[in-house]
Amino acid sequence: MTVAANPVPRTPWRLWRSPYLWLATIHLLGDAVVVLTSGLLVLGTVLVALLAWPLGYVGIPLSVGANRFVYRVAGWERARARITRGQVIPPLIPPLPTGSRPADARLAVSDRGMWQQFLYYLLLLPLAIVWLVLILAAWSVPPVLIALPLYYNRFAASQAQLGPFVIDSPKSAAMVAIAAAVFLLVVSPLLMRLASALDAELARRLLGRSESGALAERVTELVTSRQQVVDSVEAERRRIERDLHDGAQQRLVSLAMTLGRAKNRLGSKEPAVRALIEEAHSEAMQAIVEIRDLTRGLHPPVLTDRGLDAALSAVAVRSPVPIHVRIGIHRRPSLTIESIAYFVVTEALANVAKHAEAAHAEVTVRRVGDVLRIEVRDDGRGGADPSKGTGLRGLTDRVAGVDGWLTVDSPPGGGTTLTAEVPCG
Repeated sequence: MTVAANPVPRTPWRLWRSPYLWLATIHLLGDAVVVLTSGLLVLGTVLVALLAWPLGYVGIPLSVGANRFVYRVAGWERARARITRGQVIPPLIPPLPTGSRPADARLAVSDRGMWQQFLYYLLLLPLAIVWLVLILAAWSVPPVLIALPLYYNRFAASQAQLGPFVIDSPKSAAMVAIAAAVFLLVVSPLLMRLASALDAELARRLLGRSESGALAERVTELVTSRQQVVDSVEAERRRIERDLHDGAQQRLVSLAMTLGRAKNRLGSKEPAVRALIEEAHSEAMQAIVEIRDLTRGLHPPVLTDRGLDAALSAVAVRSPVPIHVRIGIHRRPSLTIESIAYFVVTEALANVAKHAEAAHAEVTVRRVGDVLRIEVRDDGRGGADPSKGTGLRGLTDRVAGVDGWLTVDSPPGGGTTLTAEVPCG
């Protein structure tokens, strides 16, 4: 987004071909109209609201109304700048209503944005006079002087003084006319460009947010939207887990029970049919186990119900490597952060079981302020390289998705320490 545009060309020979030269002149002329209309209204409205401030029953609504009026009028001024010189100014954000009229009035009076825009109209008052004089000097005086040789002989006096020039002959009148023509062709457009640039800079600084403020707001929006995406993904994981646990898994359990009853009723009859039923029963039981593992991998119910301590203790019990778990969380973080911490630990322990050849591992999870620190150590062969393993890269990306970080310290033969920190404020 262009914050302060000045489309008027720099070179004089291009200035005359640009419509923005004339649009800039129109804008500068319009400043006088703005000052005499909306400018005086803004100044008067704010001053009246301040004078009425001690009278609560009058000052409170007047203060809030003045604040809203200033923002609306400033919006018209930003629109005028966009139309006449292509300047896009990010609007200032008015204070949000709190539901309390006295609090809204206090916010309105102390609102920095309102005072910025008030100052713009205050400064525009003398500037509009300067622009009028400048426009008169740039576009009105030179044409009059260019035509001076045509009417010089009609002067009553024998000579005239025009600044540093003394006009006392047709020759001197011609020289003045030439100087005025050069001024009109070269200096006048540049004066309009300079005045337009100064006017645009004033509007940019006082009618809109600064570039750093706009960037900071954009970063905040991106962080918020990213957090919403992460939360929605975790919510979708939990929904899938519930659907599998309450739907498909229950149906498979019912199917396995039905096949078991059918097998018992069949007894020793029909050996071929009994073999098929036993095979189907075995497949159903295996599918139940796989769905349980799948739901546990998506989002274990115990994590939602009882938190990280119980969920990681269950992981440690199932691990083929002896694991000691230490949890120090005095206040539970959000479900999203808990899910990320859980999967960091489970992925790290899966790597320990598959690749580390470790005899023992330790898991430490503790909350320090608004940061959840996760540490997984093992006494295996080391040599883990995040750049060569998609699992560790995936964990790094997942932790980074919530402004966290993950490091792996794994010297060959010296075991592996995986450390992650995620904000949980």
